[in-house]
Order: sequence, then C-alpha cells, then structure tokens
Amino acid sequence: MREENSYLKLKGAKNFRKTTTVIFILMCFFFPNLSAHAVSPREKVKSGIDRLIVILENKAYRQSHTKEELHKRLQDAAHEEFDWEEIARRSLGLYWKKRSQDEKKEFTRLFMRLLKNTYTSKVADSYSGEKVLYDKEVINGNRALVETRIINKAGKEVFVGYRLIKKKENWYVYDIIIEGVSILKNYRVQFYSIIRQSSYTELVKKLKEKKLPGIQ
Repeated sequence: MREENSYLKLKGAKNFRKTTTVIFILMCFFFPNLSAHAVSPREKVKSGIDRLIVILENKAYRQSHTKEELHKRLQDAAHEEFDWEEIARRSLGLYWKKRSQDEKKEFTRLFMRLLKNTYTSKVADSYSGEKVLYDKEVINGNRALVETRIINKAGKEVFVGYRLIKKKENWYVYDIIIEGVSILKNYRVQFYSIIRQSSYTELVKKLKEKKLPGIQ
C-alpha cells in the first residue's frame, strides 16, 4: 500500500514535470569518467551536471549535431557510469532472485534501454536555464546521498536527491529522489503490478515492445 501511494504521489506531482524534472534527472546520465582520481559523491554529481549544462548551452554544438547524435552521446556516457545490474536488481526486487542468469542479463539490458531512451529523448528539448544548488552530502560506508535543489527562472525550487554506491573506489548513481519520491521505487511498483496481474514474461514483453511508461 505504501508503494502504491508513492506511485500515485509521483504521478500527481505536476509541479515539476517538464524542465525541472526531466532535464535534471538526466543530468546524472552524463557523468564524465572521473576514475583517474578519487572524488566525493558530491563532486561526482556536480561534475556531471556542470558538463551537461555546458553542452546544452552551447548553441553551436546543438546546431551542428542532430538530436540522435546528442542522444547517442548522452547514452554512451551513461553506460560506463552506472551499475546497471544494481539498478535492475533493485527495480525487480524480490523477483530478481527467481530469475536465471540469462534472464537477469536480458532484464538488465532491456531496463537500461528503457531508461536511456525515456530520458535522453526528452533532455535536449527540456532545458531552459535552471540552476542547481548542492545542499548536503551524506556518506554511510559504501552508500551516499547528495541532496540538491533545482531552481527555475521563476524561482520555483524542486528538491532532488541522488543515491550513490561505491564500487572499486568509484561512485555510481543508482537512484534519484524527486520531492521525496524514488524513481527506482516507482518503477518497482510498476514492475510488481505487471508481474502480479499477469507474469514476468508479460513484463519482459512490454519492455521489448517499449510499452512501459517512464516518468510522466
């Protein structure tokens, strides 16, 4: 019931739909490769956001590249900076253990494609000069939370938190929290609903057919 309430809350939070949600969710998808030296979770998040803003505000670059090329660049950057299996495992929850190794690989690949396609297709059209403030960094062992505020031109604030996990001395984002609602949890609620009402096979079918909605 609590998960269902979270899903409904996210569906109804229209105050951060367009520019304040989509663009800054996606900013974490463009983290540069910082593995040459150790960085803090906050530095990892800030570096990624700063780099993406530079590209989005570069009119010459945007005019000389197609949307497809921009999307591809975002997706290529995201591939190395995320622990996709960690994201897939957490989104599938208790149903992950029941899957074979081949099923886990297939689900990870399909969910990765869903996330990339859902958000990179919107990011190029949604940015409108929002600012980001970095409020707090909390590190607990190999987990961390970076709290930020997104401020649009009208002065409206949206609170966005980034959850990170440390593996092999590097930090990777595995979840984003918007106004207290976890994106990963939102997908898990959707996945559970499909599996319980139909089957895991039906979920995979929807992922293959790209019929599973993202964050609206």
